[in-house]
Amino acid sequence: MEEFQDDIISYFEENCHKVSDYDELFEAISKTFLEKKLPILFGYILKTKSDIKLLNKTIRYINKLKLKDNLCDLTDFILKPLNNNSFSDLKVLAIKTISIFKDTSCVQALLYCLNDKNSNYKIRLAAADALGKIGDKTAFETLGKIASDEGEKSVYVRESAASALGMLGDNRALDIFESIINTKQMFLDKFSYLKEKIVEAMSRLDIEKDKKAYEILKNSLLDQSESVRIASIETIMNSNIKDSYELIYERLKSDDSLEVKKNALVALYNISDRAILDEAINGDYPEEIKQYAKEIIEEYEND
Repeated sequence: MEEFQDDIISYFEENCHKVSDYDELFEAISKTFLEKKLPILFGYILKTKSDIKLLNKTIRYINKLKLKDNLCDLTDFILKPLNNNSFSDLKVLAIKTISIFKDTSCVQALLYCLNDKNSNYKIRLAAADALGKIGDKTAFETLGKIASDEGEKSVYVRESAASALGMLGDNRALDIFESIINTKQMFLDKFSYLKEKIVEAMSRLDIEKDKKAYEILKNSLLDQSESVRIASIETIMNSNIKDSYELIYERLKSDDSLEVKKNALVALYNISDRAILDEAINGDYPEEIKQYAKEIIEEYEND
């Protein structure tokens, strides 16, 4: 262990059993040693210690101080064969910390975590999200396969992969999204949230003039799931796609859900102006919509 022979390591080993709070110890170390020495200590802890609380504090300090020198240590840590739930939570924390650096050198390790179907699903969720945040398009193929895999045990992992595809900003994702939405499984209630995630992910793509995106969103406005219809309204509102006003207006007029109507009203107000609120108040709309339009005016129009 010659690589760990350092005064900061010696200080830690001499004092770690004398305190009840690792925060107190880390604060003392921070005052005693230069910050550039902290990665030496934190790397040592990640490689040699198994105390859950100590590891938790260590990873949180790396995150707090944005110590990129510990990036390789974190990457090695998430690849360790540690399978109990406590270590799974630590790996999730480590992956979230890795993602803040947006360093592509970690992509392969994250892909390994995502593809490991024997690991805790929370680790796989975190890995997919991290890949999206890092934004390296070499992850596109794997994320696409995970999102499309009808045999995937965890629909949550599929949702996270779909969201990550959106974060990559690659319009090839539209082919994958269309395929997922058209599968028969999408008629099952438990897959509605996956569809909702897909619609939300589309807001991160360049869809303004994309015919495929237009058809996906147009059809999603008629989905049996209220939450999918609401997500579609929001994505359309933010996209400036063709006929966005008309598509959302139809939901305000004809949707059987009061919540969808309310969301449509807000979206139309954001797209246009006060006129849609006046129409809602004076037109043939449910009393709840009339009242909601008045509340919007009171909150945003009256100073």
